[in-house]
Amino acid sequence: MEPAPRVPGLRPRVHFAPRTGRVGDVFGVLPVGGQYHVFYEHRPDPPVADGVSGWGYAVSEDLVLWTEQGVVPPALEPRCGTVVAGPSGPMIFSARAGQVRRAVAGADLAGWHVEPVALLPSAAEARDPFVWWTGDEWRMLVAAGGDVLQYHSADLVTWEHDGILISVSGDWGCPRFFALDGSWVLIVSTGTGLAYAIGDYDGREFTARARGVFGRGHLGPAATFADAAGRRCVLARLGEEAAPPGSAWAGTLSLPWILTVRGDRLIATPHPHLDRYLINGATGLSASGGEVRDNGEVILRMPAGGETLVLADADIVEVIVEGVSGLGVARRVATGPAGVRVARFGSR
Repeated sequence: MEPAPRVPGLRPRVHFAPRTGRVGDVFGVLPVGGQYHVFYEHRPDPPVADGVSGWGYAVSEDLVLWTEQGVVPPALEPRCGTVVAGPSGPMIFSARAGQVRRAVAGADLAGWHVEPVALLPSAAEARDPFVWWTGDEWRMLVAAGGDVLQYHSADLVTWEHDGILISVSGDWGCPRFFALDGSWVLIVSTGTGLAYAIGDYDGREFTARARGVFGRGHLGPAATFADAAGRRCVLARLGEEAAPPGSAWAGTLSLPWILTVRGDRLIATPHPHLDRYLINGATGLSASGGEVRDNGEVILRMPAGGETLVLADADIVEVIVEGVSGLGVARRVATGPAGVRVARFGSR
C-alpha cells in the first residue's frame, strides 16, 4: 500500500521526532540526572548524499514525552551502534568500513572526541557494535555478515576477540543482547523488521532454543535498556529508513514497551508511564484474526491469537496481540487527532 500523503499540521503527540529531519538508528537510552537521554542518528529530510548530519539526543522524565536537545555534528559518520555510560560520561560506539570507533562526550555533551577502537583480531566486515558492562568487564558484539562476533575489554579501548557468539543464515544487523527472566535474548534488525532469539549464554557463546519475529510493519532498529525500576524496555525507530520525504511517520520514535520472556516467546506490553496519556476508543480501527483495519482497509497483519491491543496517535498505530510475541506498527489512512487512543479487541 502506498503511504498516504502527509496531512498539513498533523503531528503525533507522543511519538517523538526532531523539529527538522528524522530519527535514524537509535543508539540507546541512558539515565542522566534523574532523566532519560535518548541518542539517535539524525537524518535530514529531504535526504542528502551522506545520509546523516550527526547524532541527536532528547530528554524525558517518563519515556513518553521527549524534548529535543539538538544535533551534534560528528567527526565520524554515525551508523547503527550503541551508547554506554563510560567512566567520564556517555560514549557512542559506531563502525564504518570495518573500523569500530568511539566518540567520548565533553562537558554538557558538547565537543565529542573521536578515536579508533582496537579490535583483536580486526574484523573487515565489522559493523553495528553493541557494548555492555557485565559487572567485571566490558563486552562488545559486532555484526559481520552472517556472524555475530564477541569481544571483551577492561578499558573500552583495547578489545580481545572471544569468537563467534552465534552464526545465522541471512544478514543480521544492529544486535542487542541482554538477560531477561532467566534467559538471554538477542534482538537483531533483518532489513525487513526485527527478529529475536531466546536461549542460553555461557559468557562466550549463545545457544538459541527459540526464534521469532518481533517487529512487523517497518519497525526499525531497536534499543533496549533498563528503566529506573529495573524493567527491560525497548524503543525503536518507526518507518522505513529510505522512506520518501514527507512521510509523516517515517523516522519517529516508538512508544516505550516493557519486554518479558514467556515460555519461548518475547512479549511486549505498554510501559506503565503511558497510562496517564491513554484515551479509550480509536474510531475507525478494527482487528480480527490478526488483521488490523482502518475503516475496512487492512493496514497491518499480525499473528492471530488472544486480545489485540491497538494504540493510535494521529496517523501512527502500534499493535500487540496477547499471547503472541512481537510488536507491529502501521500508518492510518484515515487519521485522527493526536493523542494515544487505545482500543482492545477480543480474540475471534
